[in-house]
Amino acid sequence: MDSAPLITARKALNSLWKSSLLRGWCWGPKREDNPFSASNITIATEEELISISQTEEGKLRIHEFSKTKDTSLGNKAKAILLSKGLSFEE
Repeated sequence: MDSAPLITARKALNSLWKSSLLRGWCWGPKREDNPFSASNITIATEEELISISQTEEGKLRIHEFSKTKDTSLGNKAKAILLSKGLSFEE
């Protein structure tokens, strides 16, 4: 797959990238059922996060998330951490 659109998007979003509280390139396992498959640009502020990936056809896909509490994934992570004797801040 030609990653040029994702690389161009990263450059275009440089101002958001520089001002974000969290940023990075992530990789999702390549599977047909994975909307985060392959390379992703991730940018977050205190309340929101976006992850941008690329479809096989070369189009960009933007996933948007808002801060929330008491999610099933968060609860699973907390249970695992507690079972290992680790503390965390809510």
